Amino acid sequence: MGKLTEAEFAQQCAFIAKNAADWASSILEIGEALNDPARLTTVCRFTDEMRQRLDHLDRKAGRAALRERE
Repeated sequence: MGKLTEAEFAQQCAFIAKNAADWASSILEIGEALNDPARLTTVCRFTDEMRQRLDHLDRKAGRAALRERE
């Protein structure tokens, strides 16, 4: 079982949201490129980073133990 408290969970949620907002802010700073297609490499870097953070949260919460019970 995981040892994630509600406070730690909320902290991780805020951290993930902050990082996503930082990505958005960085992209929006380049005003003249706003209507350009999103670069695949940028999208992949973002989703890889978010996936890594979410996987860490799953491990900390004990998601593997939940799957074992099914």
